[in-house]
Amino acid sequence: MSGYITKEEVHRWLDGLRQSRDVVAPVKVDDLILFRRVDRVEEIAFDFANTDLSPKEFLLPATETLFRVEKRDGSVELVPRDIQRETVIFGIRPCDAKGMAALDLPYLEEPADGFYRQRREMTALVGLSCRTACAECFCTSMGTGPQDSSCVDVMLTEVDGGYLVELVTEKGRGLLPESMLSQKDAPAPAPPDVQQVPSAGMAEKLRQVFDDSYWGRLADRCLHCNVCSYVCPTCYCFDIRDYEESGVVNRVRSWESCQSPGFTKIAGGHDPRADKGSRLRQRFAHKLVYFPEHFGVMHCVGCGRCVRKCPVNIDIREVMRNVQQLSGGSDGG
Repeated sequence: MSGYITKEEVHRWLDGLRQSRDVVAPVKVDDLILFRRVDRVEEIAFDFANTDLSPKEFLLPATETLFRVEKRDGSVELVPRDIQRETVIFGIRPCDAKGMAALDLPYLEEPADGFYRQRREMTALVGLSCRTACAECFCTSMGTGPQDSSCVDVMLTEVDGGYLVELVTEKGRGLLPESMLSQKDAPAPAPPDVQQVPSAGMAEKLRQVFDDSYWGRLADRCLHCNVCSYVCPTCYCFDIRDYEESGVVNRVRSWESCQSPGFTKIAGGHDPRADKGSRLRQRFAHKLVYFPEHFGVMHCVGCGRCVRKCPVNIDIREVMRNVQQLSGGSDGG
């Protein structure tokens, strides 16, 4: 189903959704554009290239308590998981929606993560096609694109005075009634140009250079800041720790990174990835080899955030080109 909706009608629609759902949308916070729960439609930033962070945290919080244990009698209290209100994430770009689809693969694979599954079932995604591409974007090389609607429930594409609407799923049709749409003879705008990065045969080529000294040289720049993992819409590594307060132990799950020293340390103190080079290699191997081989899709969506935010300019696009060259292949231009 395709239709058209004016910008004023979108505002009224979102205002109506707030009455029965939590609406999460891009909001200007100081100099950043971040996803936040909004109380007024006027808070929403409609004019942005992409947000500084993906809305991943609304499915996989940066920190969450899994359960509590009362030390005096050993009783266990599970933290209530019932979500009373559905959430609508409005304004998600196609790359970030693709990132959520990637998160679904490990977290919904049986045995599924109950916390994640309930949030996912109670969340609808309203996408906004990209009008422009950031300089670091390479989404089309990673299986998505500026107008890709495959991972959202509703897709809006901005045209003069309003938006072309694609109702993608049943959830989307329940969210935006067809009665709100009109027909307009407005062609969809051409998608912005996005740079191409060589990705064909990447798994095989990376395996060929797995033991190359390249990884150590590249890792000499790494600061262990982990920003690449934290801004990534697909990274999902976590750590679980227990914290005691007033006789109650809280088991807390928090985001972690494979770049952290000691992340892979096991009983007895052995760490199979004790040096920076092997940890940095693991980041790229997971995204370009292991995840694709297990789940059939790249574990990178080409949003470019890790490129923009890395303080020492470690660039996944550069890594992919270097792997192509080191393995004897063409760099793809």
